[in-house]
Amino acid sequence: MKEELLQQGFPVLSEGVAGVTTEGTLDDTLRLNLLLRTGHRVLYLLREFPASNAESLYRGVSQVPWEKYIAEDGYVCVTSSVADPFIRDSRYANVKCKDAIVDRIREKCGQRPDSGADQHRAVVNLYCKNGDCSLYLDTSGEPLSRRGYRRIPMGAPMQETLAAAVIMATGWRGNGHFINPMCGSGTLAIEAALTALNRPAGLLRDNFGFIHLKGFREAFWNNLRAQAKKEAKKSLDSRIIAADIRKGLKGYLFTGNLDLAKKVGLKAKRRIPFFNGGIECRLFEYELYAGSRKKKNPQIT
Repeated sequence: MKEELLQQGFPVLSEGVAGVTTEGTLDDTLRLNLLLRTGHRVLYLLREFPASNAESLYRGVSQVPWEKYIAEDGYVCVTSSVADPFIRDSRYANVKCKDAIVDRIREKCGQRPDSGADQHRAVVNLYCKNGDCSLYLDTSGEPLSRRGYRRIPMGAPMQETLAAAVIMATGWRGNGHFINPMCGSGTLAIEAALTALNRPAGLLRDNFGFIHLKGFREAFWNNLRAQAKKEAKKSLDSRIIAADIRKGLKGYLFTGNLDLAKKVGLKAKRRIPFFNGGIECRLFEYELYAGSRKKKNPQIT
């Protein structure tokens, strides 16, 4: 993520295992949500304060002018990450934080927003560790790994943000062909295509946390998206090849290690002997198919 921030002209103030800190305006978060490929969330820091108990946590949260960010007739979700001796359950921290937010808005505006666990609208993130608390607007809402390009979302073994980071680490930017055997749901291949086309990862997504904040500048957001579309390539300069299931084809394995060949887990249809100098080898032929051909024993009751 550090590389991406620098490429977009943002300074890197600090870098940790879980994230990178930069600086900018709330409008800058719109740009980051649209362009970042490897970031999981874009958090906008509102306040840092000490808290030694639940009451001081409530007071600290209450000092933020929430009426400036969240509509009194809107909705807010609170998430938290807590590693603190005075709060053992993050759900309790969520409730205290939520109470402080809605109580302040009701005091200032005469009405309070609804709240719950739905992250499709305004989201606030609380981080507490050893008495130090930080409050953020989660401008992403749902994780940025949810790109919006899957018609039927599924649980993939590799998140889209991680796939983009892996591709970025290789240095591949569309210069040469990209081959992805055993592609599964195609995450690496799709992220490679987005990278090669210079197409922002968030371009197809229609909902972010910042859209539901007070003062959201819709015209500014639309201009960002329009400019990103204009700068994207129309076609690939290289080929992206992704493959996985192969119902009715044949596979072959050539090896001089006959014991290792037993670890394949498939029954060879043919075993053809060869000699590589003095080394006895085999060419194994396998039928490729989905699932298992083992016959289940009938149940007798």
